[in-house]
Amino acid sequence: MFKRFLATSIITVSLEKYFDRIYRNMEDYFIIPVLMVVLALTVLGGNYILTGQVLTLGLDFTGGTEMQFSIDEEFSTQEIESAFANAGREDVEALEQVTTDETYLLLRAPPPELTEGEAVEVLEDEGFGVELQSLSTIDATVSEEFFRQAILAFGIAFIIMSTVVFIAFRDIVPSFAVIFAIAGDITFAMAGMALLDIPLTLGSLAALLMLIGYSVDTDIVLSTRVLKQRRGSLRDRVWSATKTGLTMSSGGIAGFTLLYAVSWMIAGPSELSNIAAVMVIGLLADMPLTWLGNAVVLKKYADGDMETASEAASELGGMLTWR
Repeated sequence: MFKRFLATSIITVSLEKYFDRIYRNMEDYFIIPVLMVVLALTVLGGNYILTGQVLTLGLDFTGGTEMQFSIDEEFSTQEIESAFANAGREDVEALEQVTTDETYLLLRAPPPELTEGEAVEVLEDEGFGVELQSLSTIDATVSEEFFRQAILAFGIAFIIMSTVVFIAFRDIVPSFAVIFAIAGDITFAMAGMALLDIPLTLGSLAALLMLIGYSVDTDIVLSTRVLKQRRGSLRDRVWSATKTGLTMSSGGIAGFTLLYAVSWMIAGPSELSNIAAVMVIGLLADMPLTWLGNAVVLKKYADGDMETASEAASELGGMLTWR
């Protein structure tokens, strides 16, 4: 027990020394979260130019058919997709799901509907013996309504969060800093989804909504301790919030990384692994966006360098100017 306490104390002291080096010139690090947001917007913009969509929509929002087959022979997803393309269905996506007991073939196809008979015929013509395990079909009209309601729910959640933050602090500068960090988390997570080809489904959208909650936690901890606590110096309050926030984020990252690994090993690519991946990306982004973005703004504000929105914009513009 004593050795563990001693090791923890040594690590804390080392981290505090590293924090002191950053804190002395914290404004110089503000460029990092800004570049992260710019990079994320560039990725999303490029994805829109290439595909016509900011994010690939899953069957929940496009409609279509999803089938799972047990298959005896070894196969490659490229081989399966080529077989369907030769049969006139270039839009069929094939995925391999590996469990501890068996390997499954997962087929996803947007409208028009892909029937069980059509899929089995294509696979048997290629010499595969298959047996249907599950089949789900979503009508395109229903999925479009899902999409509209999901986007509306996401927008309402973000507006309510922004309103609550403003009511809590009653000042535009700290409120804007919190909202910027949270919006940055969501944007970066969406960019990660675009790069990793994670579709936007009800599950991944739920992960983005959860990110709002996780991001608010760390930002509120920081803002409350910096602006509302009076004990200790500004540096001590920022350091206290940093320790708490990084511990919270690290715990979340560890938990969702474990969830991703376990779900991948058991079921391969799945809704659960996609949710975990989105959460890990968002929580990783939250660290620099909160502690090098929001913290910088609040430090300047608490020092009296920012009293109005125009002064804040001027200060932030100055920090982003390359020296």
